[in-house]
Amino acid sequence: MGSPGDFLLEDLGGGAWGHDAHERWWGFNGLFGGYLVSLAALACEATVADRARPLRSLTMQFVRPAPCGRLRIEVTTEQAGRSAWFLSGRIMAQGRLCALFLVVAATRSDGQEFQNRTMPQVAAFEESPAGAAPRISALPVFDLFEEREIHRDDSSVLVWVRPNYATEIDLPLVLMACDVVPPVAIGRVSDPHLAGTIALTANLRSALPVPASAGAPVLVELHTSLSSGGHVDETALAWSPDGRLLAESCQVRFLRRAAEGFIGH
Repeated sequence: MGSPGDFLLEDLGGGAWGHDAHERWWGFNGLFGGYLVSLAALACEATVADRARPLRSLTMQFVRPAPCGRLRIEVTTEQAGRSAWFLSGRIMAQGRLCALFLVVAATRSDGQEFQNRTMPQVAAFEESPAGAAPRISALPVFDLFEEREIHRDDSSVLVWVRPNYATEIDLPLVLMACDVVPPVAIGRVSDPHLAGTIALTANLRSALPVPASAGAPVLVELHTSLSSGGHVDETALAWSPDGRLLAESCQVRFLRRAAEGFIGH
């Protein structure tokens, strides 16, 4: 199973970070996208190196599948202001561009606070049926998480996600939880399809890590509005067990018919 070493970064200097990606994080045809997003976030967090300026938003475009092995994460500080930092970067493997990203890190400001959305009322993880979530295929990354699906229909999914490795509810776990749940489209398409993320934006909404959360699950809501022209949207909301909105993400997936490697039919 995963280990803290799976997220270690080597400071190469000049804004570059090295990482050795293990095959346990393999997704459909490359490294799991949520894992790449997490590595980029950690590299930016290390670049800013200021807990008073946590990451607020990250956008990643997936240019090509990333292989296992040595990755190079390059981070550029575009603007380092008193309240907000703006960063850009790329993930390289074997000399080839795999992903591009943009990140905002910012201090807390004095603004009026309100909340329009609350966590759905669901049974606790321990009270939810095990084995209820569909498995797309036998890929290594799915063994790193236990998913207990509560609800699925043509437009939404509600599922608990708990890591099968030692961690608290931290930045990498929240970002990966937003991407690891089988998409809404798995229950919507009527014949075999391939799907994969082209672009993902995640907005961090609560302080991380969550205190005293070692081994705790994350509740994930997925919502999909439209599949058109071979592309489908997916919005995710990640909640802590005590009802904190941890993150919101929005991604665009390609969705096309295929004879094999389908996500559902």
